[in-house]
Amino acid sequence: MSTKKVIAISLRILVVCLLFAVCFTIGGALSGLSRVAQQAPSSQSTQADFLLPFLILSFSVGIVVSYLVLRSSWHGWKLACAIFVAMYGISTIASQTDSIFFLSTKLPQGMIPALFLQGAIATVMFAPLAVVVLGKWQAASTAHASPEQTRMRASSIAWRIVLLVVAFVFLYMFFGYYVAWQNPVLRQYYGGSAYSSFFEGLQLNLANNRWIYPLQVFRALLYLTCAFPLIRMLRATRWEKAAAIALFLAAWTTALLMPNPLMPMSVARSHFWETMGFSLTFGALLGWLLSQTTASGDTKARTM
Repeated sequence: MSTKKVIAISLRILVVCLLFAVCFTIGGALSGLSRVAQQAPSSQSTQADFLLPFLILSFSVGIVVSYLVLRSSWHGWKLACAIFVAMYGISTIASQTDSIFFLSTKLPQGMIPALFLQGAIATVMFAPLAVVVLGKWQAASTAHASPEQTRMRASSIAWRIVLLVVAFVFLYMFFGYYVAWQNPVLRQYYGGSAYSSFFEGLQLNLANNRWIYPLQVFRALLYLTCAFPLIRMLRATRWEKAAAIALFLAAWTTALLMPNPLMPMSVARSHFWETMGFSLTFGALLGWLLSQTTASGDTKARTM
């Protein structure tokens, strides 16, 4: 690839990052989220506290989404819809479902609807704009045919889904216990107590918070549904798909670096490391297990 082309692509990616920041801000303003957040009793952050974490989020999401778009064999509305479904489903629906169950008593009135609306506005604006800026709205006249992918049998799909759902629930509880729950400030925030072991935590949750397991099964299925189009569209080797999905999930965890009016900084930091570890691990497993290409397909992808 020539230096001129590298510079041109880099500038397009930079524009995508800035577009995400603009769309995110517009979504917050139009949904009323900014106004609702100011009602929170601990909302005392300054613009300086907000700017750097917001830039980290914008560049993390912008760079990963740019990679997915540029490596996609899809184009136009089909590609934009795949990006929208993955972004909105995972960054808003899946994450805010957890918020409803864990933070419903701490959220200011109207925040949950505002969060869902903000995510929808920002994503519906950003997804097609990113595809246009990166030059993937029209199919390239010189584009090679996308690698043929072998179809999985129903039995193969079934055991992969079951394994991924079980892995999701296990990893959610694993990182929740070994990373987040070790913070005494976080335990106090949620009104919980220390467990003597990981397995005791599993048993106590089963006895006292049984809803947490079906909730995580639902979230696991949501992750699978939203990420699968990304995996199918990528013109890449299996390990690249695994890495791409892991980074896509992890990019959204950087939102926890921003000032949060709902929880102390110590709690937010613990959740950041918890979700980062979970996202990288589960994302890689998700991308690997749901990728199935022929040997020739892998060879073609490596030569791109």
